[in-house]
Amino acid sequence: MKETSKAMRRRQKSDQPVDWKSVFVGRGLDVGPGDDPLVVGWFAGIREMFFFDKPHGDANRLSAYFPPESFDFIHSSQSLEHMFDPTACVKDWLTLVKKGGWLICTVPSWELYEGMIWPSRFNWDHKSTWSLSLNGSPAPIHIHVPNWLATLKDTDRVIQNYHYQLCDGGYNYRIGPAMDQTIPPNGAEAFIEFVVQR
Repeated sequence: MKETSKAMRRRQKSDQPVDWKSVFVGRGLDVGPGDDPLVVGWFAGIREMFFFDKPHGDANRLSAYFPPESFDFIHSSQSLEHMFDPTACVKDWLTLVKKGGWLICTVPSWELYEGMIWPSRFNWDHKSTWSLSLNGSPAPIHIHVPNWLATLKDTDRVIQNYHYQLCDGGYNYRIGPAMDQTIPPNGAEAFIEFVVQR
């Protein structure tokens, strides 16, 4: 719940491994924001924000709705796991990002959020699983994020830099994935965040 707001509060802190002030600059697109959009006020460098959700069309093929290189950055919180082909989707989204711009995404951790149980207990529409350490799952699509990003950079050459991390702020490891800790009262993060530069 309110995952963008949680992430943006964390990104405001000074001890972050990414210089978010240089990422969230210019004209941005928030994909799948629901009731928690990324708004201009989060960082001073954000000049203009656009939003794309189900009523606007199919996020699997954003390039059908916007010209190439329309945005300085694209942000998406908890949307990629709903896409039919996350790799094709990310490549499509990147065509809308200006050279040197950024794609910022968070996805549920296979271990912390899903509890390594498939289908997802907490969201029936999840179509893929994501992990920083495990190479597989029972899901039809499983993304091992470090290898996946390395392939996008070194083989596909669609990105020049990337960073990823596990976001577990407020997560109670004693409770673990027995319950959805992302909702109140815990309101934890149980996600993987990755940032790529085109």
